[in-house]
Amino acid sequence: MAGRLPVPADLRPLGAPTRLVVGVVRYREGTLSYDELAVGPLVRRGRRAGFLVDRIWVSDATSVRGGRAIWDLPKELAEFTWSGRSVRVTDRDGPVAELAFRPGPLGGLGLPAVPLPLPGFSGSGERRLFVPGRLVGTVRPEAMTVLSWSDRLPRPARATTRLSVAVRPFRMTVPGPVRC
Repeated sequence: MAGRLPVPADLRPLGAPTRLVVGVVRYREGTLSYDELAVGPLVRRGRRAGFLVDRIWVSDATSVRGGRAIWDLPKELAEFTWSGRSVRVTDRDGPVAELAFRPGPLGGLGLPAVPLPLPGFSGSGERRLFVPGRLVGTVRPEAMTVLSWSDRLPRPARATTRLSVAVRPFRMTVPGPVRC
């Protein structure tokens, strides 16, 4: 990430204030089936730490409505165009990002599924919400390369991520948010 990320005054950066988290998820089972791209910093508030969802795009209008109403997430509708192991995300204002993925050095290693915390923050100021999400899945090293990136977003410092993993298959549990 080039430069400091905008972190709201009620939160503190967790680690380097320039660290950008990019999450790409394909939900194929469950209530809804859709794609998602989320961008934001790692932050903390008191003892709670997690991913602040600063910007988030999804390919399903029901997910937009639910994300805004239940979790106070700034979800926007976008089109996700997949080609092999890459995805292009475009919203009403134009291209958002194009990302490519490739297996890491141990990509084919068959590890057992492990439980992982997946905490996050949404909302703002006095309406700040904490979402104590959980993920169970098989973690594999995977490289993500930024092929294009909108000027509307904080700028990545590198085209290839320092740390990137894929969790396939996975099961995610996202309980209702807690006001914090």
